[in-house]
Amino acid sequence: MNSVLKMTKHLLYLKFIISFIILATVTLGYSQNKDALEEVSYELTDSTKTRSKLNVFPYVFYTPETKLAFGAGGIFVFYTGMERTLNPSKITFSGHYTTNKQYKLSLNNVYYAFSNKLYFNLPLSFGYFVDKFWGIGENTETTGQEPFSMKTFMASMTIQIPPIAFMADRTGLILDYNNTEIVEKDSNQYLINDAVHGSNGGQLLGIGTDLVWDSRDNIFFPNSGGYQYFKAIIYPGMSDFVFASFELDVKHFWAFKPDHVFATNVYFKGVTGDTPFYQIPALGGQNRMRGFFHGRYRDNVYLMLQLEYRQYFWKRLGFVVFGGTGNVSDNILTYDFNTLKWSYGTGLRFLFNKKQKINLRMDVGFGSQGNLGIYFGIEEAF
Repeated sequence: MNSVLKMTKHLLYLKFIISFIILATVTLGYSQNKDALEEVSYELTDSTKTRSKLNVFPYVFYTPETKLAFGAGGIFVFYTGMERTLNPSKITFSGHYTTNKQYKLSLNNVYYAFSNKLYFNLPLSFGYFVDKFWGIGENTETTGQEPFSMKTFMASMTIQIPPIAFMADRTGLILDYNNTEIVEKDSNQYLINDAVHGSNGGQLLGIGTDLVWDSRDNIFFPNSGGYQYFKAIIYPGMSDFVFASFELDVKHFWAFKPDHVFATNVYFKGVTGDTPFYQIPALGGQNRMRGFFHGRYRDNVYLMLQLEYRQYFWKRLGFVVFGGTGNVSDNILTYDFNTLKWSYGTGLRFLFNKKQKINLRMDVGFGSQGNLGIYFGIEEAF
């Protein structure tokens, strides 16, 4: 078994090294030849504030959740007005197919208007996923029976305006919809035996609210400022499961000189009620505790801290180093700081939209207990 694990790790290291070399070669070529970059960047005239920009790109990536994937995506950045302080709006879209027969199509619309006093967000996604479920708790073990397959359609709508009763930048109304079908339970003992809520999937319709405090100098690659976000959603009796979800996301950014940035992030999520297992807070993934499979540990409470240093080192190329620690628990009173999980890693960045400072990213993360993950994406992890 140890030899198999070592061979698997060596193959993952090799995939990362090969991918890193390919991306570095391509991005170096782009940075040396502006015309080549403009072949996939189409600038559109915008009479409101400045130029809008559409970037379209093919991509190949690898994560522990998807394995090797091939796809294409893009981001359209634009402004809805002429205000000097107005944040750029964006429409991002992507689609990919993986070597373990997963697929995902996603579209996300984010709009800022009226000097950032109006915010609108409408993410949509549909996909088929080969996932894993280890059970619930901070000490779940690997048995080889974790895989299962599901189809999911998700849609959410958030509208935010300046609040009347709270001292925040914006507050909003959230409508959230999720339709999950468990396609194949394989040999997963928790799902076959219906030992957890949601073992057969179901439909969720939630309503909630949020509060936002945002002082970042740039929403894509901030050098200063902070971002604090609180969200609460209730899924009432019209859903197949009745529960509530709470989320707190706190970020801060410092730069000792331009684009040499220290970033911190404290994240909390908790649920209460008859929560389906796939909605229970999950440790890991490409944004938090990189290195762990998303959902390697799940429980009613998830609390983590991560730190990251970001720097451009040559033309459009940059790098990051990061580390994080966190854990899950049945409730906040039993959260165990003595059994914290930890992860660390590094990554490469390519600045493909120089004006808005939007990066393509590739990270490799290492988690405690021998966990490893390789991630590709657009924009920073947090």
